[in-house]
Amino acid sequence: MLSLGKIFPSWRFIAVDISTNMINACQDKTAEAHLHDRVTFLHGRLQDCKLSRLCDAASSIFVSHFIKCREEKLSYFRSISANLKIGGVLVLADLFGDKTSSEFATLMDVWLRSYALHGVSDEELMNDRNHVNSDVDFITENELILMLDEAGFAAPIRFYQTYLFGGWVTTRVV
Repeated sequence: MLSLGKIFPSWRFIAVDISTNMINACQDKTAEAHLHDRVTFLHGRLQDCKLSRLCDAASSIFVSHFIKCREEKLSYFRSISANLKIGGVLVLADLFGDKTSSEFATLMDVWLRSYALHGVSDEELMNDRNHVNSDVDFITENELILMLDEAGFAAPIRFYQTYLFGGWVTTRVV
């Protein structure tokens, strides 16, 4: 929002988060950037929020990989779709992958080792590995594509990948 708000001074934003701390941090940062009056803050799950009008675009950055169950994840994507205009854009970035593949194990190891280049301790690396293993619900890209289709989106285009992080763009079609 901070970057887009500076580039597009007429845009308005809606920030939805289940974490009070994240909403508070967002409120502080948008106030510092003089964008606070252009942002509506909603505390809670997107699935429970009722927006007064449809949006032109949405972003979901590092959210859906924390939603544990397929039906809950699908409900989340359907909520995004339901709040977008037909043709509205969704930019999505999350962790993804097939945990049973040899590629997954390699990418996980290399990703976590890359932290060491930034001075992260062995203890922090182990904590990060444990956090990812216990809190992230990895799905394959194919499963993500199927869910987005079920939620009313066009086939997404992956525009970014580093290690187990991916970024996709898609549009609402129904």
